[in-house]
Amino acid sequence: MDCKTATLVYETGNPLENIRKMFPEAWQFLTAQSAAFVAGKDDAFDAEIKKSILSEGCANGKTPFEFRITHRDDTEQLTKDISELLGDITSRLLLEQHFSQVVGRPIYFSTICCSSHLTADRELTLDEVLPIQRAAVKLQ
Repeated sequence: MDCKTATLVYETGNPLENIRKMFPEAWQFLTAQSAAFVAGKDDAFDAEIKKSILSEGCANGKTPFEFRITHRDDTEQLTKDISELLGDITSRLLLEQHFSQVVGRPIYFSTICCSSHLTADRELTLDEVLPIQRAAVKLQ
């Protein structure tokens, strides 16, 4: 997040409310992603990633953690906004805390593979996220 934006978000008022007002499209996107993750809603990109990972030998035909990944066009302003919000640790933590409360369970947000958004049920390790990254770049 650039310094001017960070100042507007954090200097006064409620930072979470400031994020919601300054990034309304990103807020709506994260709201939808949170709900879709909890509901297990299908996404074509997500299905292809999971198919690729599972073919590489996950036990019981399931990943050992829950996740949902969606791909975005990297030229869209929304993609840039999501990257800024999730790249700033403070805003990412605020958003994770808020949306975890909204959906009633812990969720974690990340960006991955150029312009994709990842929602998971916990922080992922490098060993867990690297196969997702590799599968995602193969689909590009």
